[in-house]
Amino acid sequence: MKKDEVLKYVESQGDVDFIVRTEAEDKTFLENYGKKIEEEQIPSKISELHNRYDEDIFSITGQRKNPTEKTYEFTKRILGDLKTKAEKAEAIEAEITRLKQQIKEGGNDKLLLDLENMKKAYKELEEIKTSEIKRINTDFEKYKIQNELLSASSGLNFKKGIPEAATRALLNQAISELLQIASRQEDKLVFLNKDGAPLRNAHNALNPYTAEELLKEKLKDVIETGKKAEGGPDLNKEIVKEYDKTGKLTKIALVIPDSVKSKVELSEYLVKSGLLRGTQEYHEAYKEYSKALPFA
Repeated sequence: MKKDEVLKYVESQGDVDFIVRTEAEDKTFLENYGKKIEEEQIPSKISELHNRYDEDIFSITGQRKNPTEKTYEFTKRILGDLKTKAEKAEAIEAEITRLKQQIKEGGNDKLLLDLENMKKAYKELEEIKTSEIKRINTDFEKYKIQNELLSASSGLNFKKGIPEAATRALLNQAISELLQIASRQEDKLVFLNKDGAPLRNAHNALNPYTAEELLKEKLKDVIETGKKAEGGPDLNKEIVKEYDKTGKLTKIALVIPDSVKSKVELSEYLVKSGLLRGTQEYHEAYKEYSKALPFA
């Protein structure tokens, strides 16, 4: 807006407080706000997710993580135990082969009994190994999907006045509900309806819903969804995202107004449009639209 338009708008609002910053001050504020989100919210959410994953492994294996052990190291140790059991199974299989050879060469009843016992032990160990590996793999996939959902929630801005405990509970509930219908198809995360078909977004060319889109729909009553500029479109609805078969973002398209004439102004515009600094969406949009712009 031009200076006279700004003054006219301020006067029309009556007795309302405004915050006025220079361009440099606003740039510093936005950068610090992004760092604050990264430093204060994302680590605590990831920590909560790791704690839930530790509890899931305990419920499956009965083993607890050591006080100084990281979740990744804990998972690696559990998988190492399974590997050891698999090696024991190989040793049993070798013993079975040896006993078979002895019988072929003229064994006796004791050897036959030993062979049957070995076969039984091998079968039991193989069943335990297969079952535990299946459960660990299933739980690890659940952990990865939870992490993707948590990452998708990092750009959500809850409305002012809602207690943090309430927003955290609502977010956890939304993530839990999406986790129940999440599936991996062709290495891409999708969400299924009751018939097992991917849920599709009617506002995004019927592409399968992304985690971010579904979270925004579930939490639409408690998050800031962006404001419409006077006489203009809803910026959030004008952003189009494209993904490859693995679910990786490959392109992001949005309308950049003619008033954006530098890289600094582009950065500010992207943040105002809902693209949080540090996210893949922000980087892709900045890379695409800053090519022909001067720095300032």
